[in-house]
Amino acid sequence: MDYYETLGVNHTTQPTEIKQAYRKLASKHHPDKGGDPEQFKKIQEAWDVLGDVDKKREYDNPAPKWESQIPPDFGDLFGNIFNGRGRQQKNPDGQINIEISLLEAYEGMNYHINFPGEELAIKIAPGTRHGAKLRLHGKANRRFEELPPGDLYINVLIRDEINWGRQGDDLYVNIVIDALDAIVGCDTIVKHINGKQFKVKIPAGTQEQERVRLVGQGMPHPSSGEVGALYAIINIEVPNILDKEIITLLNTIREKRGNNGS
Repeated sequence: MDYYETLGVNHTTQPTEIKQAYRKLASKHHPDKGGDPEQFKKIQEAWDVLGDVDKKREYDNPAPKWESQIPPDFGDLFGNIFNGRGRQQKNPDGQINIEISLLEAYEGMNYHINFPGEELAIKIAPGTRHGAKLRLHGKANRRFEELPPGDLYINVLIRDEINWGRQGDDLYVNIVIDALDAIVGCDTIVKHINGKQFKVKIPAGTQEQERVRLVGQGMPHPSSGEVGALYAIINIEVPNILDKEIITLLNTIREKRGNNGS
């Protein structure tokens, strides 16, 4: 996939214009506005790269591929050790996985990794996404002592949270309301992943799986700093009513609705 083509820009387009193109396309294709989720995902992926200075530089200047008939595993190894003219260059790169919580991804953090005789602090930016890759220069294990070390790549994995979901920079949380509250409307509390609480109004006649949007309460974008929305997804719970007087009242309401043809 050509990220420039996806956003309708080119290599000479200024960063501000790329950002404007991304915003326009993201708004047009956002799933909540009836857009195509797959196209929205491609647009977001393109912006993640072209909206980040370092990632854009790497995308514009990809490392040359080392062609050989050596099997893939050994090709990766020797491709890091030797350059195109056969001269030894450095040790192979390494990679590890780390796992953080959704809250840690939201707030950002310093993740500490212990190596023999050394502790590394990895900066996790607020809004970091599942599968993000970080690089520590010269921190991979040495296989050949006479060569400088390769780079260590860190794959950031974000644990699933019960009742929480994420799509791009938007957060989703399930909340439960009483069926009677859904019928007549109510105020309820939505608790953010960071512990903050927001009072929201549930309109009368709310249906199962409808959403309430809290603007600016989603994930910050790790590059631009823009913040997504938090969506509270309504789950309706039918109360277990045993009080005969309340049941009588509800039957009266039901009969009245029937007589009104509704």
